[in-house]
Amino acid sequence: MDCKFCKYKSEAFQELTDEQLFKVDEHRVEMSFKQGELLSKQGMLMSHIIYIKEGFAKLYQENNGELIIIGIAQPGAFVGVQALYSGSVFPFSVEAMTDTEVCMKDINVFRELVLENSGFAKGIIEVLNANLIQAYDRMFSLTTKQISGRFAELLYFLRNVLYRSNPFDLTISRKEVADLISTTPESISRLINDFRKEGIIEVKGHTVEITDPDKLESLCQCKSLHAYKV
Repeated sequence: MDCKFCKYKSEAFQELTDEQLFKVDEHRVEMSFKQGELLSKQGMLMSHIIYIKEGFAKLYQENNGELIIIGIAQPGAFVGVQALYSGSVFPFSVEAMTDTEVCMKDINVFRELVLENSGFAKGIIEVLNANLIQAYDRMFSLTTKQISGRFAELLYFLRNVLYRSNPFDLTISRKEVADLISTTPESISRLINDFRKEGIIEVKGHTVEITDPDKLESLCQCKSLHAYKV
């Protein structure tokens, strides 16, 4: 389906003219990725901006063998727009957390549209502003909250933002959960046991149910609930 009639079209792209949408169509590629596959690699040359149509992807940076998850891209997210004018390489890696459908939009066409269409440029600036605020929220959470508060906040995010379901089937590993809140898988196991004993959650296999949402919200204070997405 071309961009003009695409049901996944972002608010920024709704500002484009038919002629501009046709230009995007001529220089884009739709791709599918299985869970665990890389969409892009840190340091790889940037030729496209990635638009998430369906599924979820994690963004992470690597340094001396250490991996730090910096966010989760969900449907409607632009990935790579953060580095649109700051260099020619991806500043992070992107990996599918679930089966994921994306639209790869030519970065040069993207830059042209920013200059040509003020409504589109405004939409992209709003995306960048939202990303910056979410980065601040994440930094605040990681530096000021105790580990139980960070875990509660992540559970709230998983239920209300990522999966939008209760109960929900956890599609990420305990290692990834640990990376998201800067702790260890062993600590996650202890937190799960503590939360179960307190009646906050119930876990059966990979299925997690929030059984006391009021207590969960009290623990996380609900101030940075979108800190993990981009």
